[in-house]
This record gives sequence, C-alpha cells and structure tokens, in this order.
Amino acid sequence: MTNKQVETKKAQSAMEYLMTYGWAILIIAVVLGALFSLGVFSGSNLLGTACVARSGFLCQSPVYQHTNGYIGVMLGQNTGISWATVNFIFVPQGQTTSGGLPVTLCATCALTANGNTVLTTPTLTGMTSGQSSTIFLPVNTYAGTLVNVGQPATGAIWVQYETSVGAPFQYAQIASINVKAS
Repeated sequence: MTNKQVETKKAQSAMEYLMTYGWAILIIAVVLGALFSLGVFSGSNLLGTACVARSGFLCQSPVYQHTNGYIGVMLGQNTGISWATVNFIFVPQGQTTSGGLPVTLCATCALTANGNTVLTTPTLTGMTSGQSSTIFLPVNTYAGTLVNVGQPATGAIWVQYETSVGAPFQYAQIASINVKAS
C-alpha cells in the first residue's frame, strides 16, 4: 500500500465515524428539542406541589381548588412579634413590583401611598407569634385568569400586617408556592 492509499483509508474511516455519531447526535438533539417544546423540562412541572417558607414563617399543606379558585394553606409566624391585623396575599409569578413590593390587582383593594394595592379587609384580626391558621387565598383575582386543572399556580405568599391598630402597614414575602390545580 502506498502512503496515499493509507491516508485515503484513514480519511474514509474518520468520515464514517463522524457520520455514524453525527446522525446519533442529530437524533438526540431533535428528541430533546421536542421534549423542551412540550414543557417536559420546565421546573414548575417537575416540582409538583410545594410551599417553601422563609425563616420565622410556616407554610404547610397547600391545596389549590380549581372550582373556587382558592389556595387553602396552613400559614403561621414565629417572629416574636404579634400582629394586630394581618392579611395574606397570593402574588402570581411574574407580577410587577413597585418600590420592591408586588402590585396586586383585585376588586377589594385600596391604593396605598407608595402606589401598591392591598386588601382593605384583613384575613385575620390578629396573629400572635407562634400561631398558625388555615388561610384561603384567592388565586384568580390576582392572576386574572383561571389556572387549568393539572397546571401549576406558581408565585409567592406575602403578608401585610400592623403591629398595633393604626400603625403603618408592614410587608414581607413569607413563602414561595407552587400548587397544581385539582
């Protein structure tokens, strides 16, 4: 064999190797592209139902009921501060903010001095440190559309509270939540 024949065989072998693995890589890329477009790899579909509370707060047993558009969840606080009035608010993922606070949209809201809307009627009259309660948070009032069965309602739970009646309202994000509609 001449050098030219050896080089030709090596080149042919390299091309066969590249073609074989190239087709395999192309097929894998097409399958992965199809799975991504179907949403198989989206985090909200993989997560399932979860409520992750921040330090000092409790968030347990979230359930989203599609028929009435409410998330039922056990919420509580152990911050060492008792709240005279308290209101929990579900804020959907992607909600716009103003001054670091979410801007919520609802019919029973009042505009505050900083341009944010908050519920005018507290959910609870008060909550002492160490107390918890089952709260029903309206989802569709804020999101504007119904969440379809099997789809997640994803967002955050915020609290609006006063340390004494008439004191300025304070706000805190207490949990992140992802609940599938049932």
